[in-house]
Amino acid sequence: MESSKTATRRSTRLSLQIPIVVTSLDPTCDFRRECETLVVNAHGFGFISPERIKNETPVMATLVSNGASKNCRVVLAIALLESASWLLGVEFDKPGDFWDVENPPADWRN
Repeated sequence: MESSKTATRRSTRLSLQIPIVVTSLDPTCDFRRECETLVVNAHGFGFISPERIKNETPVMATLVSNGASKNCRVVLAIALLESASWLLGVEFDKPGDFWDVENPPADWRN
């Protein structure tokens, strides 16, 4: 039997370190960083940031490998190491296979 957490997941999550650039689309939030994802799925990703971005802040994720970009928003911020860094969860405006992963899970289809 699946746990309730697994049963509510909208798409398969993979632990992949994919180089991306995250840029705030909010003029009041000056944030642009090249970083790596920790986890990815068809609905978004998680990454570590040295600074917090407020929930609901619109951002753009750009793949370093091919320049593809996607609009998204921050949906989660968890303090790490006494708030010296943050685990940020980001959700795409429109889900789909953005990650250019070979043989992506079936539930990533657009």
